[in-house]
Amino acid sequence: MSSSVSGLLSVTFYEAGDDHLVELVHQRDTGERRHLASLDVEVYGPDGKSLGGGPIDPRQEVLDLGALAAVNQAGHPRVMVVFDARYDERIFPYRPHHYGYLHRRGAPTPPLYYAVNAVLGGVPDRIGATGINNFETYLFRRQGVIGRHSVLLGNVSRFSAAKAQVFTYYGDHRVAQDVTLEPKAHTEVPLVPEHDGRHLERVEVKALFRLASYVVGRRTQGGELVLFDHLFTYFK
Repeated sequence: MSSSVSGLLSVTFYEAGDDHLVELVHQRDTGERRHLASLDVEVYGPDGKSLGGGPIDPRQEVLDLGALAAVNQAGHPRVMVVFDARYDERIFPYRPHHYGYLHRRGAPTPPLYYAVNAVLGGVPDRIGATGINNFETYLFRRQGVIGRHSVLLGNVSRFSAAKAQVFTYYGDHRVAQDVTLEPKAHTEVPLVPEHDGRHLERVEVKALFRLASYVVGRRTQGGELVLFDHLFTYFK
């Protein structure tokens, strides 16, 4: 007998000093049937080491990552938070959505709202496949970027290291950076805002399998986040 329970793996990043809330199920209904079947949340340091976590009540509406990280952050300025959810397809014909609220405590910048990056899985669909690539991209405003920008990357695979390339585009000029991440490791890749007088127009991430990826922008003074958005997959 086939099961109607499916899995959803999603990832975000928490930084010390932030108010960071995640709405576990964005879709609402009056019958109060729309909740996850189960949810496990795990926190990882930059080197991929698990810092703790465990099961969360699936009927909980909002998860405070600050409270979670206070127990599991272990002194790291940034940690990767992995949501391993199970849901009933009869209740969620598409899939549930996690949404986040993010704001640096006491900062004058407005809060950010974003969709949590649904990674789904950490291996190719077919074992042994070598010709499958995953491309993700993000376009910047034509006026050019303001402040400091970077890409946050996380490898959610249990056993496989991930090799990725980060491409930045300045008109017809492209710059490539190579990144290697061990299982569950994560890193921040800085983006140069200008090259030969041309503004940064686009960033792409290419990898053999899907990585957790966000474009982040920070104020030059103070470092508060003014952009936190996942890249978009256009071929896989």
